[in-house]
Amino acid sequence: MASTYNLLISRTIFFLWFALPGWLFRFMIFATWVLPFAAPLVIGAVANNLVIQGSCPVCRWQFKGYKNQVIHCVGFGNIVWQPKGDFSSRCTTSSTSGPDFIDVEFEEK
Repeated sequence: MASTYNLLISRTIFFLWFALPGWLFRFMIFATWVLPFAAPLVIGAVANNLVIQGSCPVCRWQFKGYKNQVIHCVGFGNIVWQPKGDFSSRCTTSSTSGPDFIDVEFEEK
């Protein structure tokens, strides 16, 4: 109970220190002129850092998706992007072991 009371007092003191000298109003006036221009630029920059795009190495089909998801090729269905540290890499018991490959040959009848 005492920590909640101390937090309330400290927030009130900070607000009074911020609002009484006029900084709150200066900040609001500055924000009304700057944020409408700066916000779309910041949102666009953040969005571009979260998106990956490229082409499939097999069929050259363009793909686009989030960096934290597995992206499959639309044409062949193979994985064209897989984030590092995905669930398949966490399931391995040893970090030095390489991937297991299975050689398969198909026969047409």
